[in-house]
Amino acid sequence: MARPKSEDKRNAILDAATHLFAERGLTAAPTSEISKQAGVAEGTLFTYFKTRTDLINALYREIKLELADAMMSDFPGRRGWYRLRHVWDRYVNWGIANPTSARCWRN
Repeated sequence: MARPKSEDKRNAILDAATHLFAERGLTAAPTSEISKQAGVAEGTLFTYFKTRTDLINALYREIKLELADAMMSDFPGRRGWYRLRHVWDRYVNWGIANPTSARCWRN
């Protein structure tokens, strides 16, 4: 019987991938190094993400959902430039607070 998947391991893999992708770029960070930094076997990585593409897509989705949540929380009810300013400020503040995640997709 297969073990249930651990949310902690999944998060460790995504965190390690974020740091390596930000440091080396999407194509230059091997899954073996991601696994090593996450503290799991490489086979474990592929238990959580069937392919490297699945890992990249899951990470992209996690980061974009986090960014969207940061940008849209406390969205102002007033119309006009207040809304644009709110979204812009939240976007910039998120990037400052999360430089590794923000840099992850620039390489």
